Amino acid sequence: MNTPWHIQNLEGKPITVGATVLTPQARLITIGRRQGEVTKQGWGGWGWALALLAPKAIIVRARDQCAGEEPKRIPIPDRTGQALAVMAIVGLAVALLSVFVQMFSRSSSAGRKGD
Repeated sequence: MNTPWHIQNLEGKPITVGATVLTPQARLITIGRRQGEVTKQGWGGWGWALALLAPKAIIVRARDQCAGEEPKRIPIPDRTGQALAVMAIVGLAVALLSVFVQMFSRSSSAGRKGD
C-alpha cells in the first residue's frame, strides 16, 4: 500500500560513557507525494515532502547487563510541542473572546439607538 505518510521509530548510534551504554531513540514522521512521467516529448516529475524528527527517549544499559534484564528507558518530554499547544489554545481563546465582545457591543449599541 502506497500511503503518503510513514512513521518510523529510530535508534541512534550507541554512546559509551564509562560502564554505561546510552542509545537515543527518536520518532520520524514523513509526509509526502511524488509523481513522475515519461512521454514522447521527454520526462518530468514533481514532489513535496515534510519530515518531523522528535527525540523520544534514552535507553540506558550497563555494559555488563545480563541478556534477560530489561534496560532502563528515560523518556524525553516534548516541551516544544506542549508550548505550541498552549499557545494555540490561548490564541483560539483570545479570538473567541474578541468575537463575543464584538457581538455584545453590537447588541448593546443597537438597544441604545432605539431609545
